[in-house]
Amino acid sequence: MKLIKNFSILLMCIFLSGCVATQQDMLTLESNIITLQNQLTDMQKNQADLSVQIDELNANIKSLDSKIEETNEKFLIFGQKLDDTNTDFTNKLSLLSDKVTKKIDETKPTPTQIYGAAYTDYTTKNYDLAISGFQEYIQTYPEGTLVMNAYFWVAVCYYDKGDNVNAVDNFDKFINLYPNSEKLASAKLKKAFALLKVKKDSTVAITVLEDIVKNHPKTSEARQASNYLAGLKKNNVRN
Repeated sequence: MKLIKNFSILLMCIFLSGCVATQQDMLTLESNIITLQNQLTDMQKNQADLSVQIDELNANIKSLDSKIEETNEKFLIFGQKLDDTNTDFTNKLSLLSDKVTKKIDETKPTPTQIYGAAYTDYTTKNYDLAISGFQEYIQTYPEGTLVMNAYFWVAVCYYDKGDNVNAVDNFDKFINLYPNSEKLASAKLKKAFALLKVKKDSTVAITVLEDIVKNHPKTSEARQASNYLAGLKKNNVRN
């Protein structure tokens, strides 16, 4: 744009002079035109060189992006290999640990085996064996997930075998240890019936039955307690 502007100014000066161009003027004009043409050629060449440089730069950037992507992929593959190696190593350690533990504990029953055997004894009415098994579970695994149930079934075993004194004692132990248990109403009902069978003081049993009706409504134990209390009242009226 600057070259074109300069050429335009030169022509305007010649026109405004109002004079006939001399030979020197023509030579000067020709020289200026050649100079302008050379400058224009240089600009076009520079522009072409710049275009080539931009293309080369874009090619280099593309190549660099490709190398970065390839490197990232290699890192991913390498990371996966590390994970596979770690997993394999961990699995081997786990297998070794399991083998060692199995050797050590192969003669030692598991918590589930102890509890399961005790419950089987209960269902087959081998109450003494069942009591022994549940107590073994409690003593060996005091933090076990089935300890609460074990305490309950010890009391039930005594109740079902007719040992009402020990049944009451063990139901009391369960009730004190697990006041929020879902088996609480059942434990209280069996305790009340055991107290009635002991016949030391029926008033205590009645108190337990009333507690069930009040604090465990809408349960089958509450209905049984309510029916039993109603029967006691009828008997008292008849007497």
